Order: sequence, then C-alpha cells, then structure tokens
Amino acid sequence: MSGKQFVFKILLTGDGAVGKTSIRERYMGKGFTGSYLKTIGADFASKKVQFGENRVTYQIFDLAGQDAYVTARKSFYKGGQAAFLVFDVQDPQTLTNLSQWVDDCINNSEGTVQTFIILGNKADLVETRQVSNEMAVEFIQQLVAKTGLTFYYMETSAKTGMNIDLAFQLMGQRLLKKHNIDIEVELPDSVYEIGPGMGSGNVEKEVAEAVETVVQASDALIGGIYTESGKLNAKVEQLEKAVLKLAKKTDLIDKKLTKLVMIVKGIVAGERKGDLEGLDQPTKVEIEEEDEAAIKAQKQKEFGVPPIPKK
Repeated sequence: MSGKQFVFKILLTGDGAVGKTSIRERYMGKGFTGSYLKTIGADFASKKVQFGENRVTYQIFDLAGQDAYVTARKSFYKGGQAAFLVFDVQDPQTLTNLSQWVDDCINNSEGTVQTFIILGNKADLVETRQVSNEMAVEFIQQLVAKTGLTFYYMETSAKTGMNIDLAFQLMGQRLLKKHNIDIEVELPDSVYEIGPGMGSGNVEKEVAEAVETVVQASDALIGGIYTESGKLNAKVEQLEKAVLKLAKKTDLIDKKLTKLVMIVKGIVAGERKGDLEGLDQPTKVEIEEEDEAAIKAQKQKEFGVPPIPKK
C-alpha cells in the first residue's frame, strides 16, 4: 500500500525570549546561537519528514511573543492544526501565560488547533531554573480541567538539542493519528501525557501514590486487628479467671462432701456425733496471682504458643 502526503501547519507559541526561534532553527539544522533576535509578527520555515510510507510537510509558523504583536499575529493562527506551547523553565510567569496562548490558538484558528505539546525550554540551565516538573504538571492539569483537551509535556534545550527532534516526531504521530494512521514513536518516561481522567501522566509517581494508599490502608487494618485482639485478650482473661474460680470452688465443694461422708459414716457406726463445723458456710473462692499465672502457663504448655499479647 502506497503512503500518503500531508501538509501540517504548526504554530510555535509562547512569550518572547522563551526560545521558540532557537527551537525552530535547531530543528531545521541551523544550530544554536546565544544571541536573542526578536521575531517581528511571525517567521516561517518548512521541512519535509518521512513517517514510514507517509510524507509529511511541516509548515512551522514561529509567532512573535511580545504583547505588541497580539493583533499582528492573529491572522497566522488560521489554518493551523497544532501548536507547540513553549515556556522558559527559569520564568514561572511564562508557564502560567500559556493559558492565554491556548485560548488564542483555539479562538483565532476558529477551533482547528486542538493538538498541543508543551515544551519546558532551557532545561540545560539547571542552576537557574525555577519551574520544576511537578509545578509544570500541576499547571497542565489545570489546563486540562479548563479545556477538556489532552496535552503532552516534555523538557527541551535548544542549546543542546535535547528532545527537539522527539517533540516534532511526537507532533507528527499525533496529527497522523487523526487520519487513522498509527506511527510508533518511542517516548521516554520524561514525556508526560496529561488528559481528562489520566492523572498526572507520570506512571512512576502514580504507582508510588497507590503504594502509599495501600500502606495506609494496611496500617489502619492492622491497627483495627490489634484493637480487636486486645478486646479478645481481655475476654479470654475474664474467662480464665472464671474457670479458675469454678475449679477452686469445685475442689472445696468436693472436700466438704468428702468430710460430710466421713461424718455420716462415723455417726452410723456410733463412733462419734460428727463435726459439722464449716459445712453450712457458703463456698467462697479468691483467685491468687499464683493461680492465674499457673493457668496461663498450663495453656502455653497445651497449645505451644503464648497467650494473645496485650497491645
């Protein structure tokens, strides 16, 4: 089966000086320059890419990020199919401003831009960064709640080239998917897919949270077991005391009966009148600590295990 040809208009959006132009030029193979040149209105580049048997032409529109060009750049959104939302990991404000850029993309394109990939650029500047992955993911979850759309997120560096090609490969895959063409792109764990009902998009973090939930539930269950075992232990001890008391009372009654029998026999034999002292008194039993310890020791000997410990 022969492949198809596609032309995708992609917008590079985000505040001024976040590195949009550097990303475009790195992808176009022009390398990186440390100097900053402000884009006037919009800049344009085109690149052909092969996805299996399918030929894709990217029309990349690099939109000026300064507020002065809000009106001028409006016309460049029309006909767009996807957008890169770029922020600078050194500047949290450029991240929160992406909410307005999403609105501009959707409204000014009349709804044709529905595919978004968010790029946290300048990730090579480790010592000066102010936006962590967690901060970015939390903000993107707010965008998901606001728009109902799915976003992809990764960190990039136009200076080192980190994830630049991967970002455009992923963009091509998502756009071809809309045409029922499945292209496999291997994504590292550092790439997040965040959409409705998807959680944070970070599987490792979600597994850790699930494990913590299970541990807390287990702790609660074990605590409940200890509580119930403590109650059971108290009931067992009460029963032990009752059995011990009954055993001693039975023993005393047996002794009284034996004495009574001996007296009766003596009376019958005419040997003596009999000593009935003490036989008419109620049988009372007091449990000694030694007796309680003895019955516990006997229970351990019989069953081979110690009594249920008190918590």
